[in-house]
Amino acid sequence: MTVNKTDNASKPIIFIVGASRSGTTLMKQILNKHSDVHITLRETHYFDDLRVKMAGREQQALNLEEIKLTEDYFLALTHKRYGEGIPEQGWMDRIELRTLAQKLGCGTDSYFEAFCQLSAQRDNKNIWGEKTPRHIFKLSEILTRYPNAKVICMVRHPGGVIASYRDWRNVAASSQKNRITNSYNPTIISLMWKAAFNAALQARDQFGTNRVYIQRFEDLIIDPESTLSALTSWLTLDYEPSILEIDLVNSSYSNKQRSSKVGFSMEPAYRWREKLNSTEIATFQYICGSLLDKARYEQEPIPVPLVLIIKSWLTLPFAGLRSLIANKSRISNTFNYVWHRFRLAFGQ
Repeated sequence: MTVNKTDNASKPIIFIVGASRSGTTLMKQILNKHSDVHITLRETHYFDDLRVKMAGREQQALNLEEIKLTEDYFLALTHKRYGEGIPEQGWMDRIELRTLAQKLGCGTDSYFEAFCQLSAQRDNKNIWGEKTPRHIFKLSEILTRYPNAKVICMVRHPGGVIASYRDWRNVAASSQKNRITNSYNPTIISLMWKAAFNAALQARDQFGTNRVYIQRFEDLIIDPESTLSALTSWLTLDYEPSILEIDLVNSSYSNKQRSSKVGFSMEPAYRWREKLNSTEIATFQYICGSLLDKARYEQEPIPVPLVLIIKSWLTLPFAGLRSLIANKSRISNTFNYVWHRFRLAFGQ
């Protein structure tokens, strides 16, 4: 296996990020329909997990124990989703992963790139990418590490995010139900939406519009052809009509895990108006505030009662603790995890 670094450097590396339930899976499905692009089928959580745990070893030679830990991390992702897989039961070969990682460089970053490249090669694609929503809080590291990286930041109306997250509990895999149920809280989800959108705006300001693309979910499903024509142009890809032939995957309102080639439906853009009550709408409008205008979302004419404000803040610590406990296995450093999101949620 040969690795042409000069050729690889001329191709974009595509990262898809955004708040949970904002359409990142939809974007992955779309781009994977392109003849040149492969976005890893499972979220790696690499920049928010293994890279944090292995700080200082990102581009340094690894000892045997570190090599085993790193290889197991990525091999498990070829068996089942993040946190659930068994390394030796996936499709990827350990020696092949190690060989390519050594050719690419050293450290855990080389293993991350090798994993993504091998995944793309398996699909006969020559442009690789990765989708982990929470990597939106790691954009500086990603864009600094990969000068040719282009990041698509998905943004969805916070009402749509809340409604999708709430209903997702009813159709999610059994292994995720408790985590999702204990994580659900309109105030927390609104704060996470605010933090994620602020992270996208800051990254765009820092790295420029040629590297950070903010894509509204609603524009994508209401006018997919022109929206995707603009996006593929930004990615320096040829527009292919086949990217419109998407599957329905991980939907919050369908009991089917996948429905093939269902295309686009505008209904998810407006469903939240029927699903959410006035208290839930008032909550996210109060929390998200002026960022709704920045995202070009109109606010509903609903007042925010003082009692709602008081209740939101009084219950937040308890809801936050419950969410942290539910997600503890997915958080490598609790303090950094909370502080980074807190700063972005309350910084603007």
